[in-house]
Amino acid sequence: MSFIAFNAEADIIYFKDGLKTICQERAWEENDQVKCEYGGWVITYQKTDVLRILKTIPPKKPSAESTKKTQARKQTEAKQKTPDNISHPKKEGAVFYDPRRPKKYWLDEKSKYDNYHDAIQALAQKYHRSPEWIQAHMGDSNDLEKIHRNLADPNLSPQMPKVSPRAAESSGLVFYNPRRPYPYWTDASEKYKSYKEAIQALARKYDRPREWVQKYMGQTNDLAEIQRNLQAQKAAESLK
Repeated sequence: MSFIAFNAEADIIYFKDGLKTICQERAWEENDQVKCEYGGWVITYQKTDVLRILKTIPPKKPSAESTKKTQARKQTEAKQKTPDNISHPKKEGAVFYDPRRPKKYWLDEKSKYDNYHDAIQALAQKYHRSPEWIQAHMGDSNDLEKIHRNLADPNLSPQMPKVSPRAAESSGLVFYNPRRPYPYWTDASEKYKSYKEAIQALARKYDRPREWVQKYMGQTNDLAEIQRNLQAQKAAESLK
């Protein structure tokens, strides 16, 4: 199963029919549409279907001219207050994912990729681990230095941690949303056009028939709850 580290700051679109979409980045209005940045894509919805947008992404940076003036003022103040023998803080490090870059996913200044899958595969080769292990141990930070520090930790076991997968936590994702390009999701990286394909994917994941999945997934549309229901049922059966 694939895992994605969600940005703690992500705009949320609430629809009039009660569903919602959590963008990995920002959401905004444009003419008669509402747009959402998600996984390197821009998903478009009709404004008439949207109830409201919960903004959590900080406002855009000020203009270049304003930034230059602010930086010049801060440098002047720093020279007045900071002795020459005290070093200034280091510049903020590079990030793993930035949708504004031509190559959105970076491992370092030289290793840059178009998509999440290729970046994870490259990390797996670098650390001689499986892609699943990389995603389980890289952490939730978007800071490249922290990600590499996590993966290089000598105390980490090469085995997968025996914990519930992230998708089984409260993620806010829904199994079915007709407005998405792929309406049916089994997690944030596995998306399908039809209900049948999604059920087959869950059947493969839990090594059970499709009828078993449909019986025990429950009536909820919450993806995390569906995963918890199936995990609990499989665990109960293993004890018999």
